[in-house]
Amino acid sequence: MRAFLVWLAIVGVLAAIYAVIPQHLREQGRRPLPPELTKPLPPDWKRPAPPVPPPVATPERPLPPPASRNPSAEAPPLRGQDFVLTVNSDGPRATDGLGTAFALDPAGIWLTAAHVVDDCKAVFVLRGRDWRAASAVRMHPSADVALIRAAATGPVIALAATTTPALGADAYHVGYPQSRPAQVHTRYIGRARIERPERGMPPEPGHVWVEVERAPEFAGSLGGLSGGPAFDSAGRVIGVTILDSPRRGRVTTAPVERIRDLLARGGVESRPGPGVAGFTPTSFGPEGDALRAAGTVTHVFCSWKGNTVPRRR
Repeated sequence: MRAFLVWLAIVGVLAAIYAVIPQHLREQGRRPLPPELTKPLPPDWKRPAPPVPPPVATPERPLPPPASRNPSAEAPPLRGQDFVLTVNSDGPRATDGLGTAFALDPAGIWLTAAHVVDDCKAVFVLRGRDWRAASAVRMHPSADVALIRAAATGPVIALAATTTPALGADAYHVGYPQSRPAQVHTRYIGRARIERPERGMPPEPGHVWVEVERAPEFAGSLGGLSGGPAFDSAGRVIGVTILDSPRRGRVTTAPVERIRDLLARGGVESRPGPGVAGFTPTSFGPEGDALRAAGTVTHVFCSWKGNTVPRRR
C-alpha cells in the first residue's frame, strides 16, 4: 500500500510539471509530418500556352500574307528543275490516230509530232472541211517532230528566236485535244530529259510546263494536242506539244531549235509570217479559234493500214 502511494505521488508531480510547460516548447520534440506525396504528370501533358497576340505590322517586320482558304486556287509553285521523262511505247502502232499540225510554209509544209504520223501507211491533213492526203512525211532522227507535205497551208506563223523560256513564262498550246478544238494556257517550270529506251534513241531535251487553264474548259487527257504549236505571249512558236501528264497537270514540248534542225535536214526554207497579234490569259481562247479557222493550225489523221479515210468534218 505504501509503494502504491509513492508511485501515485510521483505521477502527480510529473503531471503538475507537464502542465506548467508552454505548448510550443512541448511540440519541439515531435517528429515532423512527411512531405505531401505527388505523382509525376504524364509526359504528353502540356500546360495551356498563353494566347499569342496577333502580329503587328512594323517597318522592319511586315504582316505575313493571309492563308488561302482554297489551296487549289493558288498558282502552282514555280521551281526551276530538271525532269527525267521516260516514254515507253507499246511497240508498233496498231490503230489509227489523230493529232495536230501547224503551217510552216504556204506551199504546203506542216509540222507535227513524229509519234502522230509514225508507222502510218497514209496521213491526211484537214483543210476546211475536207481531208487532203499528204504526199510526203519526214521525221527527225531523234526528236519527236515531223514534217508533212500536203495541201497549201493557211497563213504561216513565226518561230521564236529564244530556245529556253524564262522561268514562269506563259505558253499557249493550240490544237485538237480529244479531237475537239481547244487551247491550253501553261507556265514554264523546267527542262526535261526525254528517254525512249525501246526505240534506241539518244535522250532528247524538252521543256516542261504546268497547266493553268483550258479554253473551253474540259477534263481528262490532252491526247490529240500532240503536234500542236506552243506560242509565247508575242504569238511566236516556242515549241511543239509532244507529251502530257493529266495527273500532274504538266505538258512537255520539243524546243523550237528541233524545228529548225528538221527544216535544215529536209532542205526546206520556211518563209515565216509575222506571227499572230499575241496571246494573253484572257484572249488565248479566241486567238486559238482564229488560227484554226484560218487554216494555220489543223487536224491530222493517221491511217494505220492505209485503207481508212477520215470523215468529212
